[in-house]
Amino acid sequence: MRRGVFCFGATVVIAYAQLAFSQTTTNPDLSVIPRFRLESDNAKNSGDELKFGSPRFDLEETEIAIQGYLNPFARADIFLTKPGGGSEPIEIEEAYATFVRGLPGDLNVRIGKFKAEFGKLNPQHPHAWPFLTMPLVLDRFLGDGANDLGISASLILPTGDFYSRLNVDFLKGTTVQQIDPMSGDVAGGMGLKDLSNSKTYSAVAARAMCFVPVQESSDLELGLSGMNGIHDPYNKYRFTYANLDFKYKWKPDAYTSLTVQGEALMNWRTIAVGNPLAPTGSADMQSSGFYVYGDYQFQKIFTIGARYDRAQAPYSKDDGAYAFSIFAGYYPVEVSTALRLQLQRTSTDAGGVTTNVNMIAVQFMFSLGPHKAHPF
Repeated sequence: MRRGVFCFGATVVIAYAQLAFSQTTTNPDLSVIPRFRLESDNAKNSGDELKFGSPRFDLEETEIAIQGYLNPFARADIFLTKPGGGSEPIEIEEAYATFVRGLPGDLNVRIGKFKAEFGKLNPQHPHAWPFLTMPLVLDRFLGDGANDLGISASLILPTGDFYSRLNVDFLKGTTVQQIDPMSGDVAGGMGLKDLSNSKTYSAVAARAMCFVPVQESSDLELGLSGMNGIHDPYNKYRFTYANLDFKYKWKPDAYTSLTVQGEALMNWRTIAVGNPLAPTGSADMQSSGFYVYGDYQFQKIFTIGARYDRAQAPYSKDDGAYAFSIFAGYYPVEVSTALRLQLQRTSTDAGGVTTNVNMIAVQFMFSLGPHKAHPF
């Protein structure tokens, strides 16, 4: 009996050691996803004439994904991006390690540089979107995608028959629009860059979500997110974002599906009156924005959809914009190759002056390797 137990234990140890060795010595998965774009608009005519300029053909971005297990308990994901097809430098979009097992309470912990778990669309890479352009509310309030250094913890909640999860990100604090006192405007997109060479302040983001089964062939995902940090490093003024998101998907078979998704964001912040370096006072303001889209898949390889956006600016309620888009997709080889078309009309109202821009764009992309567009 003892001999049998000993042999069984030795077998388990050897098998576990072989698994750990194989997972740490095999080459990681390598994927390359380039996105090409042909685009034209009538921005020079301010939308008054439907006369489009010469089409521009660009290599939007090339993404390189390096992914694999470090050991049975942790995996690593690195995403490098090369904007354009010229001399632009290679950037580290994300680089993090995730501890997926071995922690108490089935806790998952992620450490590194990653997209904050804020809302539904922000954590995804652009190649996973069914459309070409970022919704206005995310572009205006999150810029390049709330991408920051930090530590993230994720926990499945004990909610019975339906799946729910809580995610909390502790961030370095570079995930908000920065103040540039030299221009007096918001500059630089994402990134809290302290131009006064003082301390960098941390930020925190969190999202709670749950899946609610609607019918046998459909599901509903609901999410509530929040983010808080310092947007003005000179006066230590704070901001707070609250975001509500939903995603409904109906998929009766492998050839047909309907996705309806949307997000609404509220922004509260204290802003400086006058020059941020020498303000004459402060004021509390709030602004908001939202988007909603529907995407219908038919005959497995075709999609068609529409999106509506509306957003104010982070620092002004008087600077507003809205857009309406129609988009279509052709996926001849599932998610490894895609051809997309989008028509969008954007209207911007700033200082009582309305500017309209019409855009038409075609995107071609392919995925070489296992990293594909993310499923529902």
